Amino acid sequence: KGQLLLLDAFREIVQRHPGCELVLAGGGEMRASLEARVKTLRLGRAVRITGEISSAQVREEILAARALVLPSFQEGLPVVLMEAMALRRPVISTYIAGIPELVESGKSGWLVPAGSLDDLVSAMEACLACSDVELERMGARGYARATQRHAIDTEAAKLATLFSGADEKAAVA
Repeated sequence: KGQLLLLDAFREIVQRHPGCELVLAGGGEMRASLEARVKTLRLGRAVRITGEISSAQVREEILAARALVLPSFQEGLPVVLMEAMALRRPVISTYIAGIPELVESGKSGWLVPAGSLDDLVSAMEACLACSDVELERMGARGYARATQRHAIDTEAAKLATLFSGADEKAAVA
């Protein structure tokens, strides 16, 4: 998911913009590595690792954030990006897999090449430089795109249509 790269980028952000906070939501096998990296980079006061949290708590963290950052190296189409966009939050992510189909760089967030520390730092700084009004506009564009392309009711209806067509074809055969 690129968390170690994110910590390296955030170190540069904190040096230029003291007072910023990074929240790493969730738990998992990388927690010890992340905590060690936070300590090595001396980011203890600026980074909070939540550990396992409920869906409601994830929602609260996204709503409290200026943007969601997911600097992944490998993904399909990350649900967390759709969740953030559905909550009207801009996102910062990478040009991999299905992400560019969802995120319009400069319109609903920022896309950077996977693994590029400099580009990730630049995108995070661009986010910090945006006014609240512009972030709201980006969030609204992201919401429209995510709900247009990935609304659960729409997708369920498509599946129902496909399944009903499959049953009819099976009956004819």
